Amino acid sequence: MSLVNLITFAAFACVLLAGVMVVVLQDMRDNRPPSRIRQRMQKSFIAQGAHAAQANKLDLDIFQASRRDNVFTRWTGPRLARLRTVAGANGVRIVIVAALAGELVAVLTNTFAPLPDFARPLVLVGLPVLALVQAYRFLIERFRKRFLDGFPDVIDMIVRAVRAGVPVTQVIGSAASECRDPLKSEFQLMADSLQVGLDLDEVLTVAMRRIEIADFSFFCVCLLLQRETGGQLGETLENLSGIVRTRREIRQKTKALTGEARITTKILAAIPVIIMSSMYAINKPYLMILFSTDSGQNLLTFGVVSIVMGLIVIGKMSKLDTSR
Repeated sequence: MSLVNLITFAAFACVLLAGVMVVVLQDMRDNRPPSRIRQRMQKSFIAQGAHAAQANKLDLDIFQASRRDNVFTRWTGPRLARLRTVAGANGVRIVIVAALAGELVAVLTNTFAPLPDFARPLVLVGLPVLALVQAYRFLIERFRKRFLDGFPDVIDMIVRAVRAGVPVTQVIGSAASECRDPLKSEFQLMADSLQVGLDLDEVLTVAMRRIEIADFSFFCVCLLLQRETGGQLGETLENLSGIVRTRREIRQKTKALTGEARITTKILAAIPVIIMSSMYAINKPYLMILFSTDSGQNLLTFGVVSIVMGLIVIGKMSKLDTSR
């Protein structure tokens, strides 16, 4: 077999293997509990939206066409909308600042660290992207935590109002004036949508897709089912409030149980800095070998990379997924 045929066969095998890996990873991601919950919620609300569209005989999609719409805008559009939901107008600025900070760190690393030539462009591109993704996830987790901290109290307030005979559409506006952000802004947006004449099904569908929190999706499903089938809405929402509180307690208990691992991670991250600072004060020439010689710079680089990788692994092991 010639060299050309061998390279062609190897390239084909690599592409085939990469395609199989992508399919397997996609299937694993779709089978995770958050993905299954999201798919079930979307199927439920898509059926509701189709029924409402058939009743109204109006398709609003024809008014949303854009000639500038492409693959990039279809990918970034939902994420920018999600970013505006979780962080308001400052969300894009925060993410951009994080990306610029990552680029600055990448430039400093390429300037002072003895990286191999093939790793320099990867660092210049990878660190800003990593900083951008981490900032995006941080904003989403902060929004989720703030929303779930006050959501059970809002449900209790809605339960008391419903049992007093107040319609749900009016209770949503009252809840917006009594709770704190981000609950206040989200419920106020829902109340404004109801006041301008939108149907409750449409408002809940849009809110569920905008907020993307499982507990809030349960709340929307309860309202829709009660509207279709009837029943004791107050009792249903009271049970839902208990479930939401139980889930919050589980998250808090998980945080307490993993506190030792998180403290250990911080201590391990601080030990090298403390030791190097002590050596700099006690015996500076001994420490400067790491910075003045090629072998010392290589050892320092490998040490930093190893510590960072170890901290990432420990952080992944100590952080349990309690978002669903």
